[in-house]
Amino acid sequence: MKDLAWWALAAFVAAMALHTYNAKAETAVVLGGWSEHLITDEDYNESHDAVLLEHDQYMVGRFNNSYGRESYVAAYGWTKQWGNWRGSVHAGVIKGYSKCFGDDGDSGRVCPMVYPAVTYTKYRVQPQVGLLGEAVVFTVRVRLF
Repeated sequence: MKDLAWWALAAFVAAMALHTYNAKAETAVVLGGWSEHLITDEDYNESHDAVLLEHDQYMVGRFNNSYGRESYVAAYGWTKQWGNWRGSVHAGVIKGYSKCFGDDGDSGRVCPMVYPAVTYTKYRVQPQVGLLGEAVVFTVRVRLF
C-alpha cells in the first residue's frame, strides 16, 4: 500500500508540472527538516528527512513527522519576493498523522495543513525557516530551474 501512495504522489507531481508549465516556472526541492517544538515538551522526532518538490505554486513530497511516521503532503502556495527574501504560505493536506491535533498511535488520517515560510533566495541553495503546527522547521531549498 505504501508503494501505491508513493506512485500516486509521483503521478500528481507530474500532472501538476505539466499543467503549470510555462517559461517563468520555478522548480525546487526542499530537503532536510530540523525542528524545534515551541509549546509542548514531549520527546518528538526533530530530524525529518524531508524530500519535497515545489513547482510554481504546488508543493508535494514526504517526510518523517514529529512522531516518527512517514507522512505525505500536497499543497498549493502563495509567494511574495522582497529583494533576496521570499515569503510563502502553502495550504493543503497532509497524511501520516493519527489525529489532526495530537496522537493516538495510528497513521491513516488526512489533515489540513498550512506552512508559512521565509527563504533567503540570493543563491541556488537557499536556507528556509517555516512553521508547521507548533514546530519551527529549518530546511534547505535548492532551486533547480
